[in-house]
Amino acid sequence: MKRLLIPTVFASLLCAGSASAQFYGEAACVLFENANFRGRSLEMGPDDATSFGGGFWNDRVSSVLVRPGCTLVAYEHSGMRGRSIELDRRVRNFGGSGWNDRISSAECSCDRY
Repeated sequence: MKRLLIPTVFASLLCAGSASAQFYGEAACVLFENANFRGRSLEMGPDDATSFGGGFWNDRVSSVLVRPGCTLVAYEHSGMRGRSIELDRRVRNFGGSGWNDRISSAECSCDRY
């Protein structure tokens, strides 16, 4: 019986550790190429910043997911310049808001992550 108990306890500890690691491994902010969280996605961790310059993501973001406790600040120009919008929730579709396909840089930060 002791032989079975020790591996079971050890396995339980490993599983508990991996569940915790999975939570912290999730993206804090996710930018999507298309509306309704579709198309290619770009994941950002807490306290990440990115500038798209002339790369693929420049002026391509159409929807975003922002995890609870996090904030995404998106800018119209690379290098965190120009007009900005601060989001603490998901946006299913930027269409009609003036921000669809206009984001060129972004910062993601989290309080409770």
